[in-house]
Amino acid sequence: MYRLFNPENKFWQFLGKITDVFCMGILWFFTSIPIVTIGASTTAFYEFTINQVKDTEGSVWKSYFRAFKKHFKKATVLWLIQLAGLAFLLLDMWAAWNFLVSRGGVPGVFIFGFCACITIIFFSCCYYVYPTLALYDFPLKKLITNSFVMAVGNLPVTVTLVVMSVILGVLLFYMSGLFFFWFGLFVFFSSYFIFGVFMKYTEKDEEETKKGGFKNSGKNDDEKWLI
Repeated sequence: MYRLFNPENKFWQFLGKITDVFCMGILWFFTSIPIVTIGASTTAFYEFTINQVKDTEGSVWKSYFRAFKKHFKKATVLWLIQLAGLAFLLLDMWAAWNFLVSRGGVPGVFIFGFCACITIIFFSCCYYVYPTLALYDFPLKKLITNSFVMAVGNLPVTVTLVVMSVILGVLLFYMSGLFFFWFGLFVFFSSYFIFGVFMKYTEKDEEETKKGGFKNSGKNDDEKWLI
């Protein structure tokens, strides 16, 4: 009985994390209202949930706004790039669909299929870019390149995130009033999968460093890791 009500019990710790995610979701919702701030809000959210995975999270309020301010500039640029890319790809998909309907045949199928593949890859990269920025202050080019490498090189995880997105969409359709909570749960659970991908590459870097006989030179993780 004591173990059941012990605050150190795994169940209560998990429930505490979910409560924090609920509060974080509310912060994310209100700070995303200007639309242009969605990138910074999402990055701050992921920084907190990934720290939850590592059991190193701090207070909700201070952690969120510290990360929001820290990543605001770069995350906002990424978000604007993402919006521009989304608009461009949707326009391409619309044009390819019209070409397929009007012309048909192998060329139409090929063009539409090609545009669809590019769009899928684009959305797959979006799963990784904000969590990567949350932990690694890479230059924009490296953030985008590494997100592509992780999305394509870890297809089981990427597919899992797509399935989770579909579930999120269903929940939002039927219970849209809890939008910030459902999105928070998506960010929370996806952080476990994404952090596992991060560990795969950081451990690989450490192994290569050991094989090369080099000692840690004091450089931070921003100066290495993948590309």
